[in-house]
Amino acid sequence: MKQDPKFYVAGVDLGQKQDHSAVAVVDKVDRKFALIHLKQFELGTEYGSVVGYLKLLNENLHDLRRIMIDQTGVGETFMSMAINSGLKNARGIELSQPKKQDVMTFLKHCMEDGLVHIPYDREFMNELNVERFELLETGRLKFSHPPGTHDDRLWAFALAIYYARLEPTEYHPVAAVNTRPSPGNLFPQLPRSIWKR
Repeated sequence: MKQDPKFYVAGVDLGQKQDHSAVAVVDKVDRKFALIHLKQFELGTEYGSVVGYLKLLNENLHDLRRIMIDQTGVGETFMSMAINSGLKNARGIELSQPKKQDVMTFLKHCMEDGLVHIPYDREFMNELNVERFELLETGRLKFSHPPGTHDDRLWAFALAIYYARLEPTEYHPVAAVNTRPSPGNLFPQLPRSIWKR
């Protein structure tokens, strides 16, 4: 029986003092995305340590096609460090408000269509469920999270899925779930059953 080729993509969201740096890896098979690795670094972790972690990840996952790095703010310095360390598959993405909207909207639709598998992790589920959006006068969405919470792993995960979408695949229709989201809540409480493959 022919086995599907592996298609791994990593997403990296950077932080240091107030926000965590986070790495998420997804495995894409056909049109579905499975979260296979999620790492949140302690506050204050030096970027050199994050680059070192990505190098180890790259060596262990031979089919890691791309490492997508949020290069907003400090990301450009980090990108230089990543490229100079030999991470040839690292690419930067500038997360402007329009791009954030594209990235998060794509993730939301994939989740609603049952195309995303996430092993149950209570803290990560909380990150998904507390993320908020606000419609600005420009017509764009602004994303935020309540004080005392974080969304770093969520953005790393969303970046990985957003890039992985680019691989052409065959179309297989799926049934949509959770078609009535709560207003103002980007990822309303989703039933646990959709996390199962």
